[in-house]
Amino acid sequence: MSRFGTRTQLLLDAVVVGYFLPIGMLFVGVSRFVREEMDGSEFVVGVATTTFFVSAIVVRPWAGRVMDRIGRRPFIWPPLIAMAATTLLIPASTASWMVVVLRLLQGAAGAALYTALAATATDIAPPGRRGAAMARLSVMVYVGFAVGPFVGEYLFDQHHWWLFAAAGGIMALASGLALALPETGDDHRDAAGAEVPARQMMAAVLRPGLAQFTMGFGYACLVSFLTRYSREVGLGPSGWLFLTFAACTLVVRAVSGPMGDRVGYAKVALPGVVCTGIGLALMATAWDAWVAFPAIALVGVGYGGCLPALTALAAERAPERARAAALGTFFSFNDMGSATAGPLVGWIAGWAGFRWAYGTPAIVLVAGAVVAVTLVRQASVSSATPGRTPQQSLR
Repeated sequence: MSRFGTRTQLLLDAVVVGYFLPIGMLFVGVSRFVREEMDGSEFVVGVATTTFFVSAIVVRPWAGRVMDRIGRRPFIWPPLIAMAATTLLIPASTASWMVVVLRLLQGAAGAALYTALAATATDIAPPGRRGAAMARLSVMVYVGFAVGPFVGEYLFDQHHWWLFAAAGGIMALASGLALALPETGDDHRDAAGAEVPARQMMAAVLRPGLAQFTMGFGYACLVSFLTRYSREVGLGPSGWLFLTFAACTLVVRAVSGPMGDRVGYAKVALPGVVCTGIGLALMATAWDAWVAFPAIALVGVGYGGCLPALTALAAERAPERARAAALGTFFSFNDMGSATAGPLVGWIAGWAGFRWAYGTPAIVLVAGAVVAVTLVRQASVSSATPGRTPQQSLR
């Protein structure tokens, strides 16, 4: 487990769940609040839901560089307090632009927070077990996501204030737990003063990042429009679809990280991208309500296998002294995909038909599969050359 021990790991697990449970609730809460309480269009709903990722694009690389120098803790508990405060302000908004501004602030706080959590997870794991560490982190993420939307639908049906009050309160509790986390980035501080060239950083994360861009694009479409999709196909509230997605993601993530440690991260990521694309295509063409469940299960299986593998691959390829900065850059690709998806696909769905909310990301994921194939080929070349490091294979 490394020198930090089981207590640190359990605290990290609790903080991750305490953040992502409310985030899952907010995916339901924000979209329904803008649509039902403010009478917003699908375009406005898409902007309000995914603008969270716009500020994250800017903040993540910066936050990663700074936390390599000063440590991880300043980027964990303060953002949780900011997230709690802004969550409580959302239901007091009287116009859509207010929700968008609050979501931009949340995106900045959440970007710094998740980068710090991912860096902490890799800090406390031995180098050969980073895939398993990211899988465990992802499982904790989806423990929150599995319950969050389901609870969010129930609370919103009672009154929208209940949802936002509960989500803000849970984040405030998580910030208290985060104060007990030790600093795990001390080992990198002395070396972090030497800046890693931007070109070297981009070479390390470019292809894993491009593959994750397409996954982030698909994921943002899934969560932004699922509440309406569930009603469009005749299922009513979307909680059971969210739960199916999260449960499948949880099961796969529990095994995908250790599998990546054994067989190679790229070989796990490729089928994940393909499976996600097929699931979204089935959702777009569903001919009966029941089809939505196996379709979203496929998306969950694909997403569950892909993200831990691509994250571990980015961490492995990154210079050791700048791992947080590399992870921040990698996650920015996910943010760019997510930020692009909401408004663009909302417009396409309004023009071409609502099913294209899932047909469009299915097409985008074809490009992700092509990038994943190149990663598998590069990994095969590296394994065929004894003694070659991940950094050397980038040249």
